[in-house]
Amino acid sequence: GTLAPAGELRLIKRLIWVYFILLLFEGALRKWFLPGMSQELLIVRDPIVIWIYYLVFAQGLFPINNAYLEKAFQWTLLAAAISLVIVGANWKAIAYGIHTNLLHFPLIFIMAKILNKRDVIRFGNAFLILALPMTWVVTQQFQVDRDDILNVAAGGTGFQLETSGGKVRSSGSFSFVSGIVFYYCFAVSFIIYGFIHKNIFPKWVLYLGTGATLLAMVTSGSRAVIAESLQVVACLGFLAYYRPYEFGKITAFAFGFSTVAIILYSQLDLFKEGIEFLSLRFEEAANVEGNPIEAYFNRYYQIISAPYYYSMFTDTLGAGLGIATRAGSALSGGYGGAEVSWSRHIIENGTIIGGLFIIWRIWITKDLLIVCINSIKRSNYLPILLFGAAGPIIAFGLLGQPTNLGFAAFGCGICIASTKD
Repeated sequence: GTLAPAGELRLIKRLIWVYFILLLFEGALRKWFLPGMSQELLIVRDPIVIWIYYLVFAQGLFPINNAYLEKAFQWTLLAAAISLVIVGANWKAIAYGIHTNLLHFPLIFIMAKILNKRDVIRFGNAFLILALPMTWVVTQQFQVDRDDILNVAAGGTGFQLETSGGKVRSSGSFSFVSGIVFYYCFAVSFIIYGFIHKNIFPKWVLYLGTGATLLAMVTSGSRAVIAESLQVVACLGFLAYYRPYEFGKITAFAFGFSTVAIILYSQLDLFKEGIEFLSLRFEEAANVEGNPIEAYFNRYYQIISAPYYYSMFTDTLGAGLGIATRAGSALSGGYGGAEVSWSRHIIENGTIIGGLFIIWRIWITKDLLIVCINSIKRSNYLPILLFGAAGPIIAFGLLGQPTNLGFAAFGCGICIASTKD
């Protein structure tokens, strides 16, 4: 389509920023500021996303002929119809399932159309600057009791998941630990890019952002923060393969990162304490799940094998769209939700239609990777780093959880937008 007038474009960009800020602070609203409205705030970004779609549609920029969205639309409609008419599932759960499978994904392609690389760098600045207050909250959560108000769960009652040594897994401003896992993954992508490309971010932003990210990694009590961040670092492998002579630039990142780590370690007792707790966490987990590498691959093995495992217990048509998400099961009077991401599709829609959704996720991730690799060949390295953060969420994340869904849509959006030269 043609480009929208400047005023409209500015408004759409501002709304994307609102979406981003709500993504980061929706948990804070649900835990501390408006705990009574915790359920309603689950969909706090929906009106923003619908408003963006309306504006984009009015400008003729909505990605109507997008193959991914067409398939998602057709399969979701089919799944919803079968769930309602044949399975007789609860309509509220179905509505939530439609929201999970469909509502936020067009945003990916709208962001890809409307944002340019400069906009993506602005988001990078925000990730790095906001890492300071975010990490402050994480370290406070690490230091206080599990029953402290800082560690309250969404809705203002209960507390966050526990980790080793009587500590709680910090969740920062998010309602759940997965929020900070994804947050710091994106921070790591921008940090590596900032060290490889001088002067993209102001020095103070880069170094303080790096320090804050490292401190959060050791005090969050979550191995996933480390594992997922290493996935981002692993994407440098593509750079080594396609641009070996450029690969030398990453020494700047390695040097900068380790310098900040050494300074933190020598100056900050909290950092040392965090490392002790983290190693305790790894040791305890090793007794249960084997060493970190085994545990990492085992986690992915469980996701990938879940469809086979669950297809033995589900009917051909599944239990109904949305039922296996936490919110969906709560809306239909049940409790819980699928703990393994791919199992959700099979439990809800059976092997065939559920399988289509899994194929959709692999398809979109594969194509995203190809676009990012093509960017490396044009000496643009930001997309592959952002892919390291966003790709795993859309392929393997528990999308029924609103924060994960938000990071999948927003993350893939900035990833594609960053491929513009």
